[in-house]
Amino acid sequence: MSRQVSLTQRAWDSLQFFLCLGVVGLLLVYLTLGFGHGDSSREDAGTTEQVSDVQVIDPRCIAIRPNSPIYQKLHIATIKQAETTTPIVTVTGVDVASLQPKQIPDGMDDDSGGADQLNDFQFHSLELLTAFTDWQKAVADIDFAEKQLQLIEQHHATTIEAHKQKVDLLEEEVKGGTEAKKSLTEALSELRQAEIEGQKEIHEAQTAIRLAQRDKTTFAKQLELEGLLPELLVSASTDVDIVMAEVPESMIKHVRVGQSCVAKFFSHPDKKFYGKVLTIVPVLSKELRSLRVLFAIEDAGDLLHPGMFAEIGLGIDPRVVLQVSPESIVHIGESDYVLVRKNDSDWAVMEVQIGELHESGVEVFIGLNDGDQVAGKGVILLKSVIAESLRLK
Repeated sequence: MSRQVSLTQRAWDSLQFFLCLGVVGLLLVYLTLGFGHGDSSREDAGTTEQVSDVQVIDPRCIAIRPNSPIYQKLHIATIKQAETTTPIVTVTGVDVASLQPKQIPDGMDDDSGGADQLNDFQFHSLELLTAFTDWQKAVADIDFAEKQLQLIEQHHATTIEAHKQKVDLLEEEVKGGTEAKKSLTEALSELRQAEIEGQKEIHEAQTAIRLAQRDKTTFAKQLELEGLLPELLVSASTDVDIVMAEVPESMIKHVRVGQSCVAKFFSHPDKKFYGKVLTIVPVLSKELRSLRVLFAIEDAGDLLHPGMFAEIGLGIDPRVVLQVSPESIVHIGESDYVLVRKNDSDWAVMEVQIGELHESGVEVFIGLNDGDQVAGKGVILLKSVIAESLRLK
């Protein structure tokens, strides 16, 4: 009897267990189907709402529904003209040449030949020093050879004139019978010999000039390849150092000869040195895609020396510019874009050419006008939509 009751109890327990499993399974099915369908509906509704808030309506034009959540995240700013002295381009440069006072040890006399030669050039590399020294020697050789040519030509002309006078005199004497014809023949031979020797000496002097000029051109090219022009070195003073910097090819259009600049040397971080653009060397660096620009930096206190590095800001003359917040700029591909407001809902995708980032904003060279309204903070949320508008033709 006891055993029969136990079997009945076990059967009843098993039945309760399977009933509980069934109830739990039905509940899970209900929750999965019911709430899953609700989430999907809300997701579809959200997607539909987002699509309706922002739409691409034309190439480079999008529409944003006013007072929508995305619209409220955009900070709209009005572009205004402003005067600034912030640099257009900032590059890193190095002091390459300096005309320093010549140091003469105590007790020694200067034999340089004059007070205007009591200065020596210092360079930041041995190659520049060697090229400039060779260039100076070639210039001196040209001057010497030209003077020698003048002396040789003068001597040749005097010698030939003397021989001609002697020949003329002997011709008269031979005609008068007072001198033998042999003497006239010898005089004519001496005249021809003097002409040959004179022409040879003149040719050698002219060749010496050409060789010196060739050397001068060669060493000048070496200096130019290193970023220096000999003419700049010749005209330099002890109050000016020559600084060289690589300016990116894309920014070289904003640099011009005579443009003002300011330099902060790493050795003197608290002092500003001012100067001007001397020249733009027409040698493009294939690796850096940049051009070398030379600056004359004022150094009346003789604080700078070749080899010192500096951060140079070009274009500090007062100018009127258009500036925009960096948050307004969206970079896509290799270009920069901003959203310009056309009306309450439509926005134009405008490509802009910009400068560097400063405390007051980013200077815009091309793409915006005074009074334009642009989207600011929050525009990055629309990058994918902007990119889609650019793909339309």
